This record gives sequence, structure tokens and C-alpha cells, in this order.
Amino acid sequence: MSEQLTRPLPTSRPLIGLSTALVLALAAGLVAWVLIDRNEQTASPTPATAPAASLPPSADGPRIVTVDGLSALSGLRGQPVFWAGARPDAVYEVTESADGRVYVRYLRSDSQLGSPQPDFLTVATYPRPNAYADIQAAAKRPGAMTIELPEGLAMYNERTPTSVYFAYRGSTQQVEVYSPSALEARRVVESGRVQPVP
Repeated sequence: MSEQLTRPLPTSRPLIGLSTALVLALAAGLVAWVLIDRNEQTASPTPATAPAASLPPSADGPRIVTVDGLSALSGLRGQPVFWAGARPDAVYEVTESADGRVYVRYLRSDSQLGSPQPDFLTVATYPRPNAYADIQAAAKRPGAMTIELPEGLAMYNERTPTSVYFAYRGSTQQVEVYSPSALEARRVVESGRVQPVP
């Protein structure tokens, strides 16, 4: 009797698992690098978390606000809160972190509050004592691309073009504009629409 051994067909499962592990390891390495870089007091405009991918925890959690609510928040904080202007089809979600960061996400009307999906235009305001100098320093790093702004400078990295950071001369606020579309993120910044909430 002759037995014929059949070999199982290779599947892509090990590759998928390996790819996922590699992506997670790279993401963890990037976050660790950013945190270490910050702790060493070097200029780094890149936050430890991407606003649209993972909003920071806050005491109150994300909440829906009106344009008047955004304006009131800015007044209560005593510092500017940036946004990309009013959009008739958007619901404004705000998340505040304990260290003063403020995230304004432009949700669709059918989106869930606090959605973990990075599918939304997000404008984040970060308190930074030397915001403009931090952007200048980051603009000198490998892969950095710059955008000249009136009285300011914007930059993004070729590896993460969906987040564009900018600051104005003399400002203590750094702003990040995130969009799932790198082109939209750049256009929103270049348009000059990102301003402090009135």
C-alpha cells in the first residue's frame, strides 16, 4: 500500500499576522521615540497620540458642542482653540486632555460620539511655549516637508502626510490638522481656514 502524503497549501495567514505585528511594532517604536524625544526637552511637534486615531482620555470624555460652545470653551481656557471653520454638514466633537490639548473633530451627522475610527478631519491645539521654534526644528528633520504661511510655518513628514503641524511666530499654540486624506490636510492648512474659534 502506498500512502500519498498531501502537503497543505500555504495560506497568507502567517504573512497577515507577521504584517500586523510589524505594523504594531513600528507604531509602538514611533510613539516611544516621540515620548523619549519629548522627555529630553528637544523640539518635537509630533504629539504622542494622533488625534483622530486615538483621542486622549479626559475627565469628561468627548462631547458634542455648537459653534457657541467652542467659543465659550476658548474663553474659559483663556487660550485660543483652533478649528477649520464652520461646516454645515458637520457635528463638532471636542475632547480636552489634562495637559491642555484640545481636539476638535468634524464628525458626520451619522457618526458615533467618540468613534475610534480615524475617518474625520481633526484640528488639535497643543500648548507649546516655543511653538514656532519647535516647528522650525522639526522642519529640519529627514523627510520633513514645509509650507510657508503668512507669519508662520507648517510642516509634515513624508511618512505621515495626513498630519500637518503649524505655528505662528511668537505663538504658544501649535496646531495639528489631521485628515484621512493627506491632500485635504495640506489644503486646509494652506487655505488659511484654520483659525482660533471666534
